Amino acid sequence: MDSRLDQQKRLAAFKSPFADERLVVESFEGTEGLSELFEFRVLALSREATIDFDQALGRSCSVGLRGSHGETRHFSGIAVEAEAIGRRGDLFAYRFVLRPSLWLLTRTSNCAIWHRKTAIEIIEEVLRKREIDFRKALSGDFPCLDYCVQYRESDFAFVSRLMEQHGVYYFFEHSEDGARLVLADSASSHGALPNTPTIEYAGKEFGSIHAQARRLFGWSSNRKLQTGKVTLRDYNFTAPNADMSGEASATERYDKSALEYYDYPGKYEQRDIGKHYARIRLEAAQAGDYRRFVDGDAADFFPGGLVSVTRHPTDEENKQYLIARCTHRFAMEAYRSGAGADARPYQGAYELHPSDRPFRAPLATPKPMIHGPQTAKVVARKGKDSEEIDVDDDGYGRVMVRFYWDRDDLRSCWVRVAQMWAGAKWGGQFIPRVGMEVVVEFLEGDPDRPLIVGSVYNKDNGLPYCLPANKTQSGVKSNSSTGGNGYNELMFEDAKLQEKIRLHAERDLESTIEHAETREIGERFETPVGQSSRKTTIKMGDDELNVMSGDRKVTIASEDKLTVGMSREATIAMSDKTTVGANQNVTVGGEQTTQAGGAITIQAGGEVTIMAGATITLVAGVSIVLQAGGATFTVGPGVINAVGPMMVPGPLKAVGVVAPVP
Repeated sequence: MDSRLDQQKRLAAFKSPFADERLVVESFEGTEGLSELFEFRVLALSREATIDFDQALGRSCSVGLRGSHGETRHFSGIAVEAEAIGRRGDLFAYRFVLRPSLWLLTRTSNCAIWHRKTAIEIIEEVLRKREIDFRKALSGDFPCLDYCVQYRESDFAFVSRLMEQHGVYYFFEHSEDGARLVLADSASSHGALPNTPTIEYAGKEFGSIHAQARRLFGWSSNRKLQTGKVTLRDYNFTAPNADMSGEASATERYDKSALEYYDYPGKYEQRDIGKHYARIRLEAAQAGDYRRFVDGDAADFFPGGLVSVTRHPTDEENKQYLIARCTHRFAMEAYRSGAGADARPYQGAYELHPSDRPFRAPLATPKPMIHGPQTAKVVARKGKDSEEIDVDDDGYGRVMVRFYWDRDDLRSCWVRVAQMWAGAKWGGQFIPRVGMEVVVEFLEGDPDRPLIVGSVYNKDNGLPYCLPANKTQSGVKSNSSTGGNGYNELMFEDAKLQEKIRLHAERDLESTIEHAETREIGERFETPVGQSSRKTTIKMGDDELNVMSGDRKVTIASEDKLTVGMSREATIAMSDKTTVGANQNVTVGGEQTTQAGGAITIQAGGEVTIMAGATITLVAGVSIVLQAGGATFTVGPGVINAVGPMMVPGPLKAVGVVAPVP
């Protein structure tokens, strides 16, 4: 038995991956609109009791409605549902749901990052990756986005919210081979309907309504009170005091027409972009006003087409409109021989938008939020992967991170780092280094606005003080760059009876005290200096050391040099002892006086030589005794005594001597 059904002479024909006449249309209904994913539901009949749906799912199908002048209006899409729904007499009924290829993006989810691209460039990249047929009909300029994140959302939701934010909407151009996506942003994106640039308003339903008729009836004009003003505001840390407000206002005259919609943050970094975003939001809100709702037989109406209406009794209604939405219904009686072409009519319902008013899609797609912090790994920018510390060149201390959900190693934007303090050239400064695991928060939960708030240790990056053995220790320990092997450290030990603070400088330690420094040491003060020198310079002022109780010891392994610019005074309450292992030289530029309250003893293992350039004067209150060998020479009050042999090589002259030497 022949399984084919004749659809060659019918108003509707179904094209599918199956043989042309294995499935024929019994009825068809569909809805399509600007920035909407159309849905066409096809009820088809077949002589076959079973059909392999795998041959249809994911593949292109179309319904063609033939017009009165030989043209065909195609409704094309991807088969996304197929259902066997029982018998129709001796035939079998099947239902197919057709959606655009863009709908396939609703069945995806991804996390991805884009750098320094416009929204349109990002959208194009996503569409091409998913092999979506599209064309651009855009006239506007789009700002470059420094950083844009797709986070745990479908490709469709991602491109939809980008389009909505930037004033882009879309529609589809249908052909027998498929539906092409068209990106639009203004009136110039649209053209008149190819077969029906002008259509008459008939006023009421008339005659037989079928696919060949092109008239409108059942007209209604709708107004809606909408937001009349949009104000956005944001903050840019590179210009913290700048006015970042963006505003846009409508010109409607009805009461309450100036209702304001205010939002923060506006998600922009320049005020001009804020004004642009505010205008787009206002136009999106106003686009729901001035709608016309009509019925008709214009099967070739499609969203995105322009049509001019004539013969409406209200002159203001006779003008050009942008078709915003269409609902199509079509049914046929039977496909057996003898069935007439007019057995099942086409009926349509349409929403029209005045073409002289901007159209924008509503901002209906929410941006995903990141609820809570994430961790990420600090990385260097590409081309500087060998760097251990890589910060932005603008002086804000920002670093790049790679999130653990990033599969493409695209890295983040430059991310600011929260510090303990952040003043005007004062505060804390700790720059996360490459390889560190940091904690990242997101301002307002926005994936596009990360902020580093801390860092954590992991298996590769262990703590500086081993645990649990050193659980009483805390502090800060750095690492010398590049290559490490050195560190600076401030450590606190809080173990009972072992409390201490350890300060380690890998190379130099600089301490500047503008006024006074006071240290109180309870027991012992030690300053070991390794294989280097110590230098203390007091630019102005005094140096005083007081040992209130106890001793002072100074041990010098080599030389000790003391230079005093003026006078030097030493006061010793008790005894003073100086031991010199070799020679001692004392050089006095002027006079030298030695004064003792008791005796003065000079003892030498060898000779003692006293030399004077002029006179040597010995003054004694009682006597002067000179002893050498076995002789003694005594000078007393009025007497000179000599004991032992004495030799005077020259004449002896007595001056003021009362008696000769005996």
